[in-house]
Amino acid sequence: MKISHVLLVVGLSAAVAFGTVRYVASTAPSSGAAAKESTFERVTRTGTIRCGYSVWNPLFYIDPQTNEKRGIFHDMMEEVGTRLGLKIVWQEEIGWGMVTESVRNGRVDMACAGYWLNPARIKLVATSAPQLYSPLYVWGRQDDPRHFNNPEELNSDKVTVVQTEGSAEIQSVAKRFPKAKVLSLPELDTISDEIETLLTKKADFLVADASSVSTYTARNPGKIKNLFPSQAMNVYPTVMLLPPDDLRFKEVIDDTLRNVEYDGTLDDILKKYGKEHSYLRNPLPVNRAP
Repeated sequence: MKISHVLLVVGLSAAVAFGTVRYVASTAPSSGAAAKESTFERVTRTGTIRCGYSVWNPLFYIDPQTNEKRGIFHDMMEEVGTRLGLKIVWQEEIGWGMVTESVRNGRVDMACAGYWLNPARIKLVATSAPQLYSPLYVWGRQDDPRHFNNPEELNSDKVTVVQTEGSAEIQSVAKRFPKAKVLSLPELDTISDEIETLLTKKADFLVADASSVSTYTARNPGKIKNLFPSQAMNVYPTVMLLPPDDLRFKEVIDDTLRNVEYDGTLDDILKKYGKEHSYLRNPLPVNRAP
């Protein structure tokens, strides 16, 4: 081969190689590009956790006299913040139907008010490990002259059940009472609104946990009754909602909540609100015989 041909081939090879390098360099991510900050990193950097919340007394509520935020999960989360040296910012109230999206898109760092764990939430967000479990029962008016012998009698288009849009109780209602008429309330309504709807005879029954109902009946005794006290319709783990892709943040929240549970602080919080016997609980670790 002539020298000129060799030089031509070498030159072309070098040009192709140089072009390939330039293409790869132009399409590869810049080493200086900043990676997206995780929730854990943001919380650590700012020293704050931005909490979204939904109102459902006694899990989380706003005192009408003082306008202060209160409730079991409010106190639990404030204790988490104290133990981690982080400030809890109660950023905004979120409707039941929007809470998972608010966590997913980073509008809040987590939803901290206590939420019943159902599949609609499981598939979209991560959750804290539960410390409390809520049995759900069927409730009717105390003065209703009708007598229902079992829950199956309510699975009829002759009766109406009231529920709140976006709430976890919808799953239980759809499973146990698919034939019943449904009256849906706006997603920012509370258990008190559901009960008032029942008392005004716009609906015949509702499905809710005993703790939430007892908070209402303590102020308004003799209004409603548990129709089937020995038959829970469902049992929901009650959790906080976390970003779906931040395992480190979940570990920090879970481990701190476990610490709050094991050292008796959760017992104190439940006693403060008179709810020490209202929830199912995790068993404490026990010694095994050698």
